[in-house]
Amino acid sequence: MDVQQQHTQDNKRRYLRLPRPYRVQARELVFPIAKDPLIDTPCNDISKGGLCVESRSPLPVGTRLHVSVHIPLLNKFSSTFFKVYENDAEQYFQAIADVAWVKSSGGSHLMGLQFVNADEDLCTALGKLIDEAFRKLSS
Repeated sequence: MDVQQQHTQDNKRRYLRLPRPYRVQARELVFPIAKDPLIDTPCNDISKGGLCVESRSPLPVGTRLHVSVHIPLLNKFSSTFFKVYENDAEQYFQAIADVAWVKSSGGSHLMGLQFVNADEDLCTALGKLIDEAFRKLSS
């Protein structure tokens, strides 16, 4: 699918989905907090509203997770007064997300994680990063 087709398809959705393999770690939001993440994989795509990951073990729809996504250069798009250097290697988008859907095929499972609580500045920065990536792709 080319960029224009992806953009047209994504316009049917609320948010543009950027196909980037950012590293995702997610832990179920329960106490005590688990040391090992339930999910530790690159994402298939990400948007301001959520992301899609592939997993060998599906989680039930509605499972609440703490999600941490490593996104290099995220701070470049932040408008906060105090910025970490743009080339800082430890830039993470963190949010609370729910498993919104699961699609199984063969031995793997795609899961849609919908953000239900995230820092507003991080969401704005993520949206700007996605918009910039699509501008560059369509140029």
